[in-house]
Amino acid sequence: MNNTLDIKRFGKVLTHDGLNYFPNLILTLAILWAIPVIVYLFTSLMPTDETNHVFDAFSRISTIGFIKKIAIIIAPARLYKYCNDSRQGIGYAMLPASTLEKFLSMVIFCVIVTPIIYVAGALAIDSILALFNGPYDGFAIAYYFDSFAQFGHSIEKSQMVLSQEESLLLFNSISPTFLCIISLLGTLMLSSIFMLGNMIFKKHKTAKMIGILILLSILFMIISINFVATHELMFKEMAEDGMTEFLKRFLFIIMNTMFYTELIVSALLLWGVYRKIRTQKY
Repeated sequence: MNNTLDIKRFGKVLTHDGLNYFPNLILTLAILWAIPVIVYLFTSLMPTDETNHVFDAFSRISTIGFIKKIAIIIAPARLYKYCNDSRQGIGYAMLPASTLEKFLSMVIFCVIVTPIIYVAGALAIDSILALFNGPYDGFAIAYYFDSFAQFGHSIEKSQMVLSQEESLLLFNSISPTFLCIISLLGTLMLSSIFMLGNMIFKKHKTAKMIGILILLSILFMIISINFVATHELMFKEMAEDGMTEFLKRFLFIIMNTMFYTELIVSALLLWGVYRKIRTQKY
């Protein structure tokens, strides 16, 4: 039964995990949903010039995206905390389901359900707050699903100076579908990292994985700095060909690197999660 998928049995696993979802995660979600409310109230009550404390829709989208990542990071340890515990994990081990069914249910609730529930709640709260005459300018929900608009806004706010014509050429070279795929793969990779950490570590699961990511980030930063320093002349020659062409080539390299990295890393980590569920000893 370890590698089989039965629809009725899989439905029971989803029901079991679904019934335990909110009891295990509702407090975490409530705290994360409350963060923008606290910021809104604090900013509204500050006796300062209102023009200096206005949050536009795009800045709030960035905040929602950041807090969504926190929810994704926390979810595996909250939902499946004891699945690798030799004593308290007996109940999970005894579920009448195959390894594949348990794995798919874990992926669904960590990768799909958690981001959707958090984002739905966050956008609803943001829309309600934006209705009042306060520091929120516009509705985040109007642009949240428009990756192209968000990307264009980030380019406009960057230090790179482009004419309107150059900006249009740059935007037209980017596929909104590709941006969406990269975003979804990023969510999958982030979740799979902490799903695997939850299966490997017994205690302080999230903190240990964050520590590992910090070390890897430092190593990656060192490698990137050395690469840029070594190929400085190449970047200068690319820039001399024209800023727009340089940005198009640079973004093409970065986005393709992100795509293949997220795809390969996610596949390897998810295989590790599946393997750990299958071989876990109790």
